Amino acid sequence: MGGINAKEFIDELIFCLKEEDVVKAKALLQFASDSDVDADIQRKALVELAKGSEKIVFPLLEYLTRIDISNPKVQDSLYELILDKAYGNTDLVIRYITENEKKGRLLFLKAAGELLLKETAPDLIKIIIEDRDPDILAAAITALGKLRLPGSLPIFSKMAPHPDRKIRQAAILAVSEQGGNDAADRLAEFIGQDEESNKLAVEALSEMQDLYALDKLTALLGSPLTNVRDTAIDQLMKLGTKATPVLTRAFQNAEADYLVHLVTTLGYIGDPAAISPILDIINTQPSDPNIRQAAYEAMERIPSPKTAISLVHGLQDPVESVRMSAARAIDRNLSKALVAGLRNVVREGSEDSKNAVAALIDSEAGNIFNFLAEEESFLEIAKTHVSTKADPSTRKAFLKQMGIIGRKEFAESIENEATEKGEPETRTARIFVVDDSKMMLKLYQNKLTAMGFKPLPFDRPEEAIPRILQERPDLVITDLNMPNISGLELTREIRKKFSRQDIPILMITTQSDFVEEKDGDIRVNDTVLTKSGINQVLHKPFTDDAFHKAVNSFIKP
Repeated sequence: MGGINAKEFIDELIFCLKEEDVVKAKALLQFASDSDVDADIQRKALVELAKGSEKIVFPLLEYLTRIDISNPKVQDSLYELILDKAYGNTDLVIRYITENEKKGRLLFLKAAGELLLKETAPDLIKIIIEDRDPDILAAAITALGKLRLPGSLPIFSKMAPHPDRKIRQAAILAVSEQGGNDAADRLAEFIGQDEESNKLAVEALSEMQDLYALDKLTALLGSPLTNVRDTAIDQLMKLGTKATPVLTRAFQNAEADYLVHLVTTLGYIGDPAAISPILDIINTQPSDPNIRQAAYEAMERIPSPKTAISLVHGLQDPVESVRMSAARAIDRNLSKALVAGLRNVVREGSEDSKNAVAALIDSEAGNIFNFLAEEESFLEIAKTHVSTKADPSTRKAFLKQMGIIGRKEFAESIENEATEKGEPETRTARIFVVDDSKMMLKLYQNKLTAMGFKPLPFDRPEEAIPRILQERPDLVITDLNMPNISGLELTREIRKKFSRQDIPILMITTQSDFVEEKDGDIRVNDTVLTKSGINQVLHKPFTDDAFHKAVNSFIKP
C-alpha cells in the first residue's frame, strides 16, 4: 500500500463524501493508483463512492478515469459505478462525453449506449461529424448504434468506408444493430470494398438473424469472392440448425457452384432436417459431378440408415471422387436394405461392380466388408484391385480388416501377390496435401502413392501451416473452400515466408475462381493466380492424366 494506512484512507474518503468536498477527495484519490494502493483498497473506495450523491461522485468518477488502474476487476467495478450513477443523469453524461478527457469520454460514451440514453443522440451525432479522434469516433458510432433511432442508418453507411479500421468496424456493426431489411441491404452493399470490410459485413449480417438477413447471408455462398463465401459458410455453421430452412429453400434454381456450397454447408451443420432435400438431389442425379459429390459428402456427415438405399447408385457414378464419397456415406449409413442393394451390385461382375468395390476399398469403408466378405464376386474383384492398383496404405488397411473378420488366408494370398509385384519406385519429393474432406485426402493419397510419393495429409489447415513453414515441402496441394482457414488464407500465410518458386502451391477446387471467359473460351487467369500466390489451379473433376501432369510440372522425375 506504499505506506498508506487502509483504514485511515477509507475513513478520510468517507468524510470527504459526507462533506461533499470534491477538491479534497480528488487530492486523496490521487493516491489510488496501482503504485500506492492495492486492488482491495481500490474496490473498497469504489464501494464508498457508490454511496455518495451524484453531485460529488460524478466529478470523482471522471477523475478516476484518468488514474492508472490496471486491475481488470477494479476497472469493471469503476465502469459499473459509472453506469449506476449515469442512469437518470443524462445532462451530466452529455457533459462528460463532450468535455471530459479522452479516457473518461470513452467510458461515458460506452455508458450512453448501454443505458440507451436517447437524449445523448444529438451530441453523439455532432461528435461523429466533428471529432477526428478514431477511438472517440468509433465509441460514438457504437453508442448511437445501440440507440437504434430512425434516420441513423445513413450516418453509419457514410462512415462504413472510413479508412480507419476501428471506425469502419463500428459503423458496420452499428448498421446491423438497426435491424430490418434496409440495414441488411446496406450491409450487402458494403461487400466488395476490401477483404476486411467483406468479413465484417458478412459477420454483421449473421448477427441480425432475421429471415431477410439470413436469406442475404445464404445468397453470399454464391459470391465470386472467396473470402465472402468462406466467411458466410463459417457464420451459417455457427447459426446451426436455424440456418437449415433458409439453405434448403435456396436449392431451387441455384447454379452449380452455389448449390455445392449450400449442400456442403448443410453437411457441416449436420441437421437431420436437411436429409430429405439432399436425398432429392441425389435421386435426381444432377449432371455436375461436383454437386453429386457434395451431396454424398453431406450424407456422410448426416447419417440416416432409413434412407441409405438411395446411396448405392453413387458407387456406379462415372467419376471416381463421387464414387468414393458415396462409399464413405454408405459406410456411415449401413442398413439391411443397403447391404442387399450392394450385394446385387457386386454380383453383377460388371465394370460398375469393379468400380463399386474399388471405391469401397480405396475410401477404406471398412464396416461394409463384414457383409460382403461372403460374396465370392466381391472377393475376386477385391483381390485384383488390392494386389494390382491399391496404394500400400490402403492395402494394409484392407488386409487388416480382412483379418479381423476371419479372412486371414484371403489376406495372405493378396499380400503374397502384391509382394511378387513389388512397390512402385519411391520418389523423395515431399508433398503436403490440405483438404477438409477426408475422402479427398484419401483420393490424393492414393494417386500420389501410385506415382511413388509419400504424401503427408492434413484435414485442418491450421495444423498444416506451421508444418509447412517449418519443413518447407516441395509441393503443397490444397483445397480452396475450407472452414476457418481457406486455401487462399493458407497460401497467404505461406507466402509471408516462401515465394512461389520456394514452395509451389497447386490448388484444386470445384469453384470457378481464377477463371475468365473470353470469346467463348474458358481459361485460367494468370494475373489473378500470381496476385494470390497460387502457382496452378486444377478444377474438379479432373482426370488422372491432368493430375499427374500438374504434379510433375513442379516435381521432376
